[in-house]
Amino acid sequence: MDLQPATPAHQKTIGVLLFPGFEMLDAYGPMEMWGNLKHAPAATWGGEEKKVGIRLITIAAKRGEVASNQGPKTMADYGFEDAPQFDYLLVPGGLGVIPLLQDKATLNWIRARAGKAELVMSVCNGASLLAAAGVLDERPATTNKMFWKHSTDPGPKVKWVKKARWVDDGNVVTSSGISAGMDMTIAVIGKLYGKELAAWLEQLTEYDAHRDPSWDPFAVKAGLVRD
Repeated sequence: MDLQPATPAHQKTIGVLLFPGFEMLDAYGPMEMWGNLKHAPAATWGGEEKKVGIRLITIAAKRGEVASNQGPKTMADYGFEDAPQFDYLLVPGGLGVIPLLQDKATLNWIRARAGKAELVMSVCNGASLLAAAGVLDERPATTNKMFWKHSTDPGPKVKWVKKARWVDDGNVVTSSGISAGMDMTIAVIGKLYGKELAAWLEQLTEYDAHRDPSWDPFAVKAGLVRD
């Protein structure tokens, strides 16, 4: 583990959308994984020249404190108007998604920024926001299984996948409920930067990630599919 990492020559910025009532693990689970990449030794990356610096920024409609669904607040580094460009977009879910499905400012921002991002990711019913913004039209995607109907209603043009821990459609990756966001993140990191790095993250965080995107007992428990 590199305790005092130097700044790599290459850097990617991840913009994490926050809103009142966001689900904490949806946002912080993936951020935990991405944020720890800076400590991975060069050998795990395949050489110093392959290391990529990850910059995490939080964005809300307005800069400042944003209360999660669980209560604790997170500081949004930027508002919609002054947020810098970023490479990857992460949209968490939560009960706070529901009122935003009719919020034009939020949907317009997501649509514009998703169109410029190299990669768009969502956790839980964060996919509902992507769907309402038209980002998922005619694309396969998944979302929370326990609130399937409510989560999928905003996306009549989406090819919703009922049984999936996450769905990787190239530059758009969506995951199932809450904890699934960490599995999705490990998978995305493995795809982009190598399986050895993903395995290193699992060991560092003592997290046993599910590697099969079709593993989804919660779809069965929710009555969406048969076992």
